[in-house]
This record gives sequence, C-alpha cells and structure tokens, in this order.
Amino acid sequence: MHSNYYKKLPHLILLIAFLIVFCTACQEAENPLDFLPETMVLQNGLLIDGSGSVPIENGIIFIEDGYLKYVGQDTNLTIPEDTKIIDLSGKTILPGMINAHVHGGYKAANLREWAQAGVTTVRDLGNFSYSPVEAYTRRDQLLENNEYARLVAAGPLVTTVGGYGSYAVSSPADAQQKIADLIASGADIIKIAVEDDLQGRQWPMLSQDEINIIVQTAHDRGLPVAAHISRSSHLAMAITAGVDDVAHMIVDELSVNNILEMVAKDIFWVPTLELWRGVSEMYGLNWDSIAIDNLRIFVNNGGKVALGTDFDGYTCEFDLGVPVMEIGLMQAAGLTNMQIIVAGTRNAAIVCNRGKELGTIEAGKIADILIVNDDPIEDIDALTDVFMVIHNGAIIRQSD
Repeated sequence: MHSNYYKKLPHLILLIAFLIVFCTACQEAENPLDFLPETMVLQNGLLIDGSGSVPIENGIIFIEDGYLKYVGQDTNLTIPEDTKIIDLSGKTILPGMINAHVHGGYKAANLREWAQAGVTTVRDLGNFSYSPVEAYTRRDQLLENNEYARLVAAGPLVTTVGGYGSYAVSSPADAQQKIADLIASGADIIKIAVEDDLQGRQWPMLSQDEINIIVQTAHDRGLPVAAHISRSSHLAMAITAGVDDVAHMIVDELSVNNILEMVAKDIFWVPTLELWRGVSEMYGLNWDSIAIDNLRIFVNNGGKVALGTDFDGYTCEFDLGVPVMEIGLMQAAGLTNMQIIVAGTRNAAIVCNRGKELGTIEAGKIADILIVNDDPIEDIDALTDVFMVIHNGAIIRQSD
C-alpha cells in the first residue's frame, strides 16, 4: 500500500496544484460586469473636489456613462428620467484616493482591498515577479474588473549594470533603446534608481548622461519619470535631468536651493514616510524624523507633495487601504488636512500621469468618488469611515 501511495504521490501533488491555480484563477476572474456604470445624481453632500478649493455645501454631481457630467449646485439641473438620486445629507464627497507609490499592485486581493477603502487608483513603482510584457499584460487583465483599484504600472526599476534595481542599461545609447522598448511594451511611467549607498549596501549607479537620456526618451513619448532617491547628493542629478517626481523623501540634509529648483521645474515629491518609520523602528534609526523635518521644509518652501507609502516595498508592515500611518506622519510634518487630501487626489493623479482624467471632481473626468460619513477637514480619520465608493461610475461599495 505504501509503495502504491508513493507512486501516486506526484500525481496527487500535480492535481492539488492544478486545483489551487484553477480556484485562484476563478477567484480573480470574477465577472467584471458585476459593477457597471449607472446614471445617478449625488446631492446634498459636502463636496471636497480635490483641488484645494473651499468645500461646496449641498453639492450636486451628475454621473453618466462612467463620467462626471455636471458638478455644482444647480438645483434646476435637467436629468434623464429614472435616474438614481442619492441623498448624501451629512456626508462628504471626495475624489477617489490614490496611493502613488506601491508594490504588490499586481495582486487582485490587494487591488480589491484598496478599492473597497476608497483608494481607487494605485501606482506600482516596481514589479518584482514579471517580465515587462507579462507585467503590462497582467495589468490590462486586472483593469477589466471594476472591483479592483486602477493599476498604473511602471514595470521594472531601471538601473545600471549591477545597480540597485532590475532593468539594467549599460550606456546612454542602450538606455535610450531600452526605455523605448519599455514604453512600447506598455509602461505607464518609467522609474529609475539614483542610488549607490543605502544602509551600508553599495551599488554602481546610473551616470548623469544616462539619466538625462532616460528622461528625454520618456518625455518625448509623453511619459513621466519617477526617481528613487534616498540621499541629497543624488537629488541634483534628478533635478538636472528634469524627472517628474522623487520617490522617497531623502534621509539626510535637504538643501533649500534644491527645493527651489524642484519648485521651478514643477517636480513633485512622494515622501513614503511610512517606509522610513518602519525602517527606523526595525534598525533603531532616526530616518523617519529626518524625513518628516525635510517634508516640512519642502512644503513650507512651496513644494508639491503626492501621497505614496511604498506599500510592500520592504519587509516592514504597511497599511493596506487608506494609508493611515502615512497620513498621520504627514500631519506631523505640518501638512493641513486639506493639503493631505490634495496630495492623495489631485497631486497623486498628476504623478500617475492621469491628471486629465482623475484626481478632482469636475465635469469631464472619470467618476471615481469616495463618500465618507463625516468631514475629513475637521478630522482626517473620517477618510476611514466609508459610506460609499464609486469606481468608473459604478457603486462598488455601499454601507448601511
């Protein structure tokens, strides 16, 4: 009996593996038609449109075919018959939130969790599991299911040979060709590493000429570039090249001159304070305090901030859903609740290269909306008290 059992064991293992893959595929392939756009009017809520403007009392929003057709206070608005009317008295209406720096964005369970929390878009800035073509194909498959947060995908982290990252270029000419290849494969954004020393680990680094040609090649094709940086000595290289945002607040002294150059070139910062808090707690460092102080200086000198956490980018714990830890640390840096909301909506949409479609509640944009039970201007924790989430014009969550 034992002999026959062990002869059959490989077949049993294969059968179990098949069933696991089959069941997982079934779970991820839930019917995308379950959440179709509806024609609806939202009325009587407090409208925070994501632009930083004064909230609108008793706002009216008309949604049709997945888009915002009207935003304002016109009580005489003509709407089609049989339109769903939703009374939001006492509630607050905001754009869907965006986490502009995550990893693990190719996992359906993560995307579902984000969307249910009202984080309707995430920007994955480094895929560790797939080739570029496989990554962008999977992104497109995940985008078909409206229950999942929208995935904006950088693909691999561009570096030099042996450098910090996974997609190596060996010269300016090689960089130009490989960036063009990434874009042709379907990249939404390009991410580069400008890193040679992190916690004592050292790597060769991209040259200034290589960084310049990467940015130029991406910009010529209409794509932005995000730069992983942790030290001030590398910030000038990214600024010179004209990157679009800096991923991670630096953890040493920040020069005001660099800030002013970033402001002049409209370069955003995605500070990932939650990452630095986790790393600091694990290793007894003060990088979180330095990052908070630097963020305060950056904002006080006119710098623009987009919300991002580096979710799943390191072995420490991260918030999945509304990034409560990141928001609290941004408050510690002196950002107001409105500044945090703008960082997580309009500004995050811009660094995702989706500013014309997302990030603010205005006519013509995609209907991604978070509705909460209280006013987050008064108490930012209200962002976690979700009443309804609308994604691409469809209600994907509604509480009693």
